[in-house]
Amino acid sequence: MRNDKNESWVFEWLDYLGGLNVEAKKMFGCYCLYCDGTPVGWIQNDVLSLREVGLSYLPKELKRPAKTDQIQEIVIPFQYAGCDWLREAVQDTADIRCMMK
Repeated sequence: MRNDKNESWVFEWLDYLGGLNVEAKKMFGCYCLYCDGTPVGWIQNDVLSLREVGLSYLPKELKRPAKTDQIQEIVIPFQYAGCDWLREAVQDTADIRCMMK
């Protein structure tokens, strides 16, 4: 397997999400992030795009999509990778998406 820059970022993101049941699968030139088998977002280089599910505790400076936006994801730059809320946000996103099925 070729180790490109994007793949290196994936390993870094996954390290910060340690303790969660997460995996990343290469798709469409980036990586789909799964938590507990549920797709919760995308990793492309130094950005994690987390599905919007209405989490109220995310930092206000993160731009949320408008309800009319076709893509309902919150862009999280790598500078937030070590934040306490990130692991909880990924797990909560998976849990909420599972309940929506």
